[in-house]
Amino acid sequence: MIVGLLEAGHTARKVSEDYGLYEGMIRRWKRESRERSGVFSDKRKLSLTPEEKEIRELRKQLREVELERDIFKKGGEYLLQGRREKYEFMAENCGVFPVEMMCKCLKVSKNSYYSWRRRELAKRNIETKKDILKKHIKEIYDDSKGTYGSPRITAQLIKKNIKISRSYVARLMKSMGLKSILAKKFIVTTDSKHEHRVADNILERDFKVENIGMVWVSDITYVRVGNNWNYLTTIIDLADRKVVGWSLSNDMTAENTVLRAWSLARQRRDIKDGFVFHSDRGVQYACNQTKNIFSFHRKITQSMSRKGNCWDNAVAESFHSVRFKTIKYESLNRQKFDTSEQLYQHIHEYIEEWYNVKRIHSSLGYMTPLEKEIQLKFNLKKAA
Repeated sequence: MIVGLLEAGHTARKVSEDYGLYEGMIRRWKRESRERSGVFSDKRKLSLTPEEKEIRELRKQLREVELERDIFKKGGEYLLQGRREKYEFMAENCGVFPVEMMCKCLKVSKNSYYSWRRRELAKRNIETKKDILKKHIKEIYDDSKGTYGSPRITAQLIKKNIKISRSYVARLMKSMGLKSILAKKFIVTTDSKHEHRVADNILERDFKVENIGMVWVSDITYVRVGNNWNYLTTIIDLADRKVVGWSLSNDMTAENTVLRAWSLARQRRDIKDGFVFHSDRGVQYACNQTKNIFSFHRKITQSMSRKGNCWDNAVAESFHSVRFKTIKYESLNRQKFDTSEQLYQHIHEYIEEWYNVKRIHSSLGYMTPLEKEIQLKFNLKKAA
């Protein structure tokens, strides 16, 4: 068919544009066709007689008529339709019929058709980019187990060198039916009704710490296991928000809560001179057993929140309580646990495999605790 178009008078460039073929390949086909038929394109070929020229012209006209017939036969129904329908027919059949011939039969401008074609390709490109972006959003959302909203998802996309605004991410999430988990009502669990001496509030809500091992905060929360309760104690380093120590127990004794978590934290991380350990006024932190451990170490200064003021220990309580985005409503409140072993495995996975290494924090500039730890250690080494 391509060679037939060339013999009908169409140029190789024209056919190349209409059919999306390489021009040099079209010329080669024409040359090979002539060689097979014994016709050569050099100056030595015999001149055509008037009768041969007339026959050649008639053949050309016949091919054009046959093309018009085939176009009308296949696309005649589009003659009375709008331009868009005509353009869509032409786009579907551009590999069958020449674009110029279809434009002539359907009475549309060739330039208008190509302008529409470019717009459609650009539109499809935009739609493709949107689909790819939605795929990234869904992956990040699923990886966070549904806990990330548009701010954190936007931050993760930017880390992947995808420049995008938070408002656009929010619109896409809404169209996809994705939303972060909402907090539930906060319940006070601290038992501060005791006779032990309470430490002064040295921290004074100064949660911005630049060095690892300078300020740790701690809190205790409860989790239902079957018909009973288990108690989760955590210790967080304010510098990188990493959970450096934690424990799970079926009682509220200081030995099985605070001291077990403290032992794990000290195995994992050293403390520095001027170290502050901050908590609420709970009996587990104020009892003599805990105070003796802390007072034995000269580097440690104990600090406690003011009575009834959860904001003094907001970082630790925000990890536990359901007032903020925390382990309770990101993870624990979404599960039912029948055994302590099942709960322990779940908490271990959340803290060690998600919270400490993957979960980004707005307070850290949307870095993970692991990324922040590496940054602080690098800065410390560089300063030295």
